Amino acid sequence: MTVVWEPAHSASASLRSSHEGTDCLPKTGAPATFGQLLRAHRRRQGLSLTQLAARVHFNRGHLSRIENDRRSPSVSFAEACDRALSTGNNFTAIASALEAAARHQQGWLQPAQLPAAKHNFVGRRDHFAHLDGLLQCHEQSLAVPVAVVNGPPGVGKTALAVQWAHRAVSDGHFADGQLFVDLQGPEPGTAAAPSHILADLIRAVGVPADRIPADLDQRAATFRSCLHGREVLLVLDNAADAQQIHPLLPGSRGCAVVVTSRSRLPGLMSLVDTVTLPVTELRRPEAAALIRAVIGDARADADPAAVAALAEHCGHLPLALALAAERIVSRQHPSADLLATELRSECARLDLAEGGVRLRTAFDTSYRTLDEQSARVFRLLGRLPGRLIDAGITAAIAGVGEDEAARLLRGLAGVHLIRRHDDRHYHLPELLRAYAADLARQFDGESEHTEATHQAADPVAVLNPPAPPSLVASIA
Repeated sequence: MTVVWEPAHSASASLRSSHEGTDCLPKTGAPATFGQLLRAHRRRQGLSLTQLAARVHFNRGHLSRIENDRRSPSVSFAEACDRALSTGNNFTAIASALEAAARHQQGWLQPAQLPAAKHNFVGRRDHFAHLDGLLQCHEQSLAVPVAVVNGPPGVGKTALAVQWAHRAVSDGHFADGQLFVDLQGPEPGTAAAPSHILADLIRAVGVPADRIPADLDQRAATFRSCLHGREVLLVLDNAADAQQIHPLLPGSRGCAVVVTSRSRLPGLMSLVDTVTLPVTELRRPEAAALIRAVIGDARADADPAAVAALAEHCGHLPLALALAAERIVSRQHPSADLLATELRSECARLDLAEGGVRLRTAFDTSYRTLDEQSARVFRLLGRLPGRLIDAGITAAIAGVGEDEAARLLRGLAGVHLIRRHDDRHYHLPELLRAYAADLARQFDGESEHTEATHQAADPVAVLNPPAPPSLVASIA
């Protein structure tokens, strides 16, 4: 089918003006096709199809089909042509108009499924910069860029992904739509089946239910076909594992994917190129800024020391910070100072809750993914003195060899219940340490705790020597 672009008249006229009178274009007054103008510009610059294909990173056959009007150009292809042929953004404007017309004709439903952005979002500039790099891949790479945002419960992975997605859309990216899916991981038995998710995604872009195949592989192929040639962002929230994600990924350039998960998603990198973005707690100034954003400047300025204390008690964890700040706003506590005093208790911190959202529940979900041995080790680690943990300490408390202890530590780090400190050592973030200790008091006998602490006493002391008096004095 021959395509014309009268809606992009100014861009078309600009491209055509340099080729009037050549035998590559229709007579003046007749509408030229995208393919005819592309051929004219290519020949004017003395390029063969093969040479232009190398410049735009599309294959020669694809260029030939577009020049002969047997295929409609995508916006990403047009952008590559503008860069290769130095034509401003004229080809891009034309392709955008063509795609808009095609969407109107074909019944493409432009999805806009992103949840609302947070008005009190703070920090994460480094993560935004890395995700902005995803946009460059989105524009230049042949592959679909996939970013995996992972981290412990309550750290704000979803908020980060959604906030960045809104920024990208407001900057003009992903004009064909944005899809958002809660994959309902990671707790065993709750993860959404890829086949069901694909059916929802296919319906979301306008395919009638009676045209959706029953087979998983066919649904995946249909979804890839729906997204081919379009610029769509897919946010896969709360992923369980690589096998859940892989069938959902688009197959052609122009799209991009952001995945959030509490797991490091082992195996995903062997299936698809990914960029991994670990998310940790906020920095101290950012944690205080989040509390301020929720409670307002007047309350924060009334007692900045109490705000700083609240941030410390909450371990700079965004979920805990938000729950604590909302208590002040809802007047459960009249001041930051009174709440900070209450949160000196570890149990009070773990019991933070507001509007049906509970900090302890967020931790429980990750804990329930552990096997029995890993869960026991996690609990006992929470009651050890000292900050650093290694395989020697873990072997002592678990009664296993150091190789097995190292495996257990890697597993706990893989679901972000402990954090890697360096090549050999790990530590528990403060709130997770308190949570593990609380579980140990509930489920492990005092004698078991005493025995484990005794077994680990020597390696703990070696790994966590007392601070020198000069350092203690400087901290005090």
